[in-house]
Amino acid sequence: MQWTRRAPTLQTLKTLKTLMASLALAGLAACGGGGSDSPTPPPADGRKSVDGTVAGLAAGQRVVLQNQGADDYAVGTNGPFVTAASWPLGSSYAISVKTQPTGQQCTVAQGTGTLGTAPTAVRVDCVTLAAGYTLGGTVSGVPGGQSVVLGGAGGEELTVAADGGFTFARPLADGAEYAVTVKTAPAGSGCVVRNGAGAVAAAAVDTVAVRCAPLAALPQGAWEQDNCQPTPGGGVRTLWNFAGGTGTSSLGAGVGTVTYRSDQCNGVGVAAQGELSRSFSFHQDRAEANAEFSAFWGRRQTFPGGFLAPPAWSQVVLVRKANHLCLLEDSGPPSAFPNVASLAADVNAAIAAGRCYTPR
Repeated sequence: MQWTRRAPTLQTLKTLKTLMASLALAGLAACGGGGSDSPTPPPADGRKSVDGTVAGLAAGQRVVLQNQGADDYAVGTNGPFVTAASWPLGSSYAISVKTQPTGQQCTVAQGTGTLGTAPTAVRVDCVTLAAGYTLGGTVSGVPGGQSVVLGGAGGEELTVAADGGFTFARPLADGAEYAVTVKTAPAGSGCVVRNGAGAVAAAAVDTVAVRCAPLAALPQGAWEQDNCQPTPGGGVRTLWNFAGGTGTSSLGAGVGTVTYRSDQCNGVGVAAQGELSRSFSFHQDRAEANAEFSAFWGRRQTFPGGFLAPPAWSQVVLVRKANHLCLLEDSGPPSAFPNVASLAADVNAAIAAGRCYTPR
């Protein structure tokens, strides 16, 4: 058979051209070509770290990041970062700040998503906080081996395990309001706070006074009345200084004053002993307590005409409630308050009126 050579048609040439172009592209791909628009191949082990950038971090500081509340990762410089830990592709991530740099506040942007082959591009931006002012004061009456838990501004808590000064860790801005409270008192004790609320006035606050004392015992030491009486130069409160007598059921009380420069009796007051004729003694006859009150019935001896004149006697009840000490006049005998429960209304009214005392 004899073959006849024919010229290629136009359609055949087009088909060959398309085939050669396809083979050329396949060759480039096999040699690693294809350009920057090619998708990033997945990691060989199917896992990926989280990457991003940090900006604004002060020199010598570091911010500790977490993913889903775990896998701490500390960053100490500005610029790109890649977490040391990695997670399976397709898992979700949520980057947060665990530990802030000292004097700075860092926030996270684009911190959540699903791990894929593309960069996560998390942003951590840090700013320097304005200079703040400390909040603190003094604590007294904490029994050995125990502590008092204080509440400060913004929900901050501070545990104080001994008498002396205290300072909350978080600084406050000028004008910030604060209110110090007793979150947990030592077992068997009551604690009260003086000068515990106010606003920062461009200076550190160090006049908060927390005073604790045993609840089920007769008072000892200095006790200051809640009521503040304005004076031309500020304010004044009555002061009782208690000391045990010959037995545990008798007390001597020296009466004095505490003067303040503020007409609200804020800040630190100056204590002074008053006239001896204002002193009195208390002699206990009986005691009773429940979950709310500790009460001591007895006789009060006063010296209205001075120590050279005959003393005056009256029936009274000393009552403790959450470290407030109230003195109620009694009509006895028989007593107007037959039991501890009968004291509730009068004690609550005395506390509300500021007639009761708390440890100084």
